[in-house]
Amino acid sequence: MEEHLKYFFKLKQLLGIPIEAIAKDFQIKFALESIVQGIKTFCNITSIPRELDIVVLQIAEDYYRAKYPTEFEQSAPAVTSIKRGDVTTNFGSAKAIVTVGSGAAFVLNYEGQLIAFRRMRW
Repeated sequence: MEEHLKYFFKLKQLLGIPIEAIAKDFQIKFALESIVQGIKTFCNITSIPRELDIVVLQIAEDYYRAKYPTEFEQSAPAVTSIKRGDVTTNFGSAKAIVTVGSGAAFVLNYEGQLIAFRRMRW
């Protein structure tokens, strides 16, 4: 069993994706692979210690939500204008564009949690 698969079902639950739904499985596995490899590279380790399991899930959830933000948008319509008496205020309707780098770059945001597990290279 590949190491990232032990986190697969927990991550699906954290993201609110039903276990039986398979449409997003590729994206979830890709996010996990990216994060696990990024942590291994950052920490210079060959396997993820049990103590990092929660951190892996937190980083993977954040990474997935940042990489695929349209899956988590609110369905409520946005306010585009407000009218008070004779005054009308219009707001822009442009959506923010979010770009997410590789999993390895994303892992650097969690350096504080990972530094205790980092090994020195010789």
